Amino acid sequence: MKRTILITMAILLSGVIASFGQEKVVNLTQEKNKQYDLYNEFYVSYGMGSIFYFVDHLGVAATSTPGTVIVGYSRGLNKVIAVGFQVSYTKISREETVNNYNSSYQQRVTDNYWQGIANVRFRYLNKSSFCMYSGIGIGVTMNYYTNEESTTNKGQQLLPAGQFTLLGFRIGRALSFFGEFGIGTNSIVNCGISYKFGDNQ
Repeated sequence: MKRTILITMAILLSGVIASFGQEKVVNLTQEKNKQYDLYNEFYVSYGMGSIFYFVDHLGVAATSTPGTVIVGYSRGLNKVIAVGFQVSYTKISREETVNNYNSSYQQRVTDNYWQGIANVRFRYLNKSSFCMYSGIGIGVTMNYYTNEESTTNKGQQLLPAGQFTLLGFRIGRALSFFGEFGIGTNSIVNCGISYKFGDNQ
């Protein structure tokens, strides 16, 4: 009788240990989330080559810009399509020669472009820790500008905004590095960091 009880207890104990081990393995595998299962994304990036830079550069003595800072959020609708919104800031300063009748003078113009763009991304390669995509976005720009002559004149101007991403890539799972190449009012190239969280449940 004692032998039967000992054998029964040993079987039950081994079953408990096995189930605990399986649960531990499952938890370990779940810790490494696949990036395509995380549907919410926040990102920050820095870009160069805004269309505004090239437009402002025409016919002026000098143009300088520190580039574009971009902050955004996107939400995956599925493993292919994601929609989102981004806000960006670009500062461009330039020296202009103004011809006034028989005289001319120099003035310094500073443009502060604040952009809000709604976008959609199409992820055509979507692996556990690597993603490639293209995208398009449209929005509005508010330019707060100053003209510095003998006096300083300030104003604002409403402009269209848009960005076409020819090629974008993301390397990592939850926290990752990403880069984009395209054309638009934000930049030609930009790169930054991205953080994804939350599943599709």
